[in-house]
Amino acid sequence: MKKFSLQLYSLRKETEKDFKGAIEKVAKMGYTGVEFAGYGGLAAEEMKELLDANNLEAVSSHVGIDELENNLEYHINFLKTCGCQYIICPYTVMETAEDAIKIAERLNVIADKCAMAGMNFGYHNHAHEFKKDGDEYLFDIMFSHCNDLVLAEPDVYWVKFADAEPVDVIRKYAGKTPLVHLKQLGIVDGEKKNVVFDKGIIDFKDIVKVAELLGTEHFIVEQEALDEDQFNSCKIDADVMKSL
Repeated sequence: MKKFSLQLYSLRKETEKDFKGAIEKVAKMGYTGVEFAGYGGLAAEEMKELLDANNLEAVSSHVGIDELENNLEYHINFLKTCGCQYIICPYTVMETAEDAIKIAERLNVIADKCAMAGMNFGYHNHAHEFKKDGDEYLFDIMFSHCNDLVLAEPDVYWVKFADAEPVDVIRKYAGKTPLVHLKQLGIVDGEKKNVVFDKGIIDFKDIVKVAELLGTEHFIVEQEALDEDQFNSCKIDADVMKSL
């Protein structure tokens, strides 16, 4: 694979210390884009210059739901300046079907506002959305009440963590998954853990093949585990991505 991006949360310790230096290293590892998890205190124009200087694309940004509801215009303007097309809600709390429906209603409002501004909006899952209320996953209940403007950003690690199958989710939401999070799951001391790409059990080749056929445009690497050397973990992941 020649084009793939990094969710900058993967380098959260490093970006806090030196955001610009971390971005330069991301490019040197072979990543071609980034997904924001905050903007490092930079102005939009400064961010655009930094990314351009390192030949990196601003693919998307994770923005919390409260911030999306209270400060959406700021993020839209910032991201449009950077040439970014997607805003993603990275997390919400839901335990029941009623919760999932209420979240869908909130997402619909945000999606409508994003569309009016020329931006795309989506939702990124964790494991709890793949718990069932009755016979349905909360994820499916939520999306059945979302309008067509709400896209999905499946996180394959969290889907697998919940004992569901990432390929099945991508197939079910064909045409609605322009972004896919690639994150590896391993079994460490009998527990499910986020590990580097060459140490886990998820078959990325099959996922990428199916996702590309069904319209996925961007594959985004994420490393949630706080490795002592986050750069090393992200470099290992980049090398695996190049081989896909």
